[in-house]
Amino acid sequence: MLRFLCLISIGCTLAYICFAQDSSTPANARGVIRLRVRVKVGDATKGLPRKRFFLIKGSAEQNKSFIDTVEHQTTLTRECYYRRLGASEALVKWLKESDCESVYCREITAEDLGGPDGVPEFQTALLAGEKEFGNRDLARKWLTVNLPENIRDGFYQSRQRDLRALIKQAETVSGASVLSVMGDRNGTAYFTDIEPGPYLISSILPIEIANTFVTWNCALTVKPGDLATERPFLISNKQDKNVKCVGIEKPLPVCDAK
Repeated sequence: MLRFLCLISIGCTLAYICFAQDSSTPANARGVIRLRVRVKVGDATKGLPRKRFFLIKGSAEQNKSFIDTVEHQTTLTRECYYRRLGASEALVKWLKESDCESVYCREITAEDLGGPDGVPEFQTALLAGEKEFGNRDLARKWLTVNLPENIRDGFYQSRQRDLRALIKQAETVSGASVLSVMGDRNGTAYFTDIEPGPYLISSILPIEIANTFVTWNCALTVKPGDLATERPFLISNKQDKNVKCVGIEKPLPVCDAK
């Protein structure tokens, strides 16, 4: 009887150990990547707000052909795009002030329609709206519909076409869907419910920062149980303490005269 009880005790102990091991690392464990993007311009360092980043399955080696394409792509800057259209200096400045890819990214105020900072394209659209609607306030509310399409959001649309093509390439190379997140005003974003394994965090398209283009393709590995409360995966345009990945910087090209 004593021997029988001992065998039962040993069996229960082994079962408990196995259960504890299985429960601590469940088969469907997922991780979270807390991405933090900080950039240094001159002596100032700050979070990079409202920029989209992408998570691509597989290691840097597995995604080498995609990385090569991204790092050698020819990209038109916002300023060059609008200057080729013959846009006014005021419009170029207005878009640059809030890092806008289209006229929808910020409110068009009364100051933008007159005075020293008035934007000629907005003034022309306002006059067209007044003739159409017979009301200045209504014309200002619907001002964007009287802007030419290429001025209104042509640059944004061209970026989206390039982005869709590169995402398709990334998905073909990796064999998995590409995930994306938008950073908040401090440059923080979260990729959640991620399977363990190697990944690539990419900006895909270069991002304009001051007078440079910056492109990120950062390799990392997600482990079971990685939590957002852990130290963030910090990336930057400059090497610094705790920075895990430094983007490739290239000077912005000089715009051709129209």
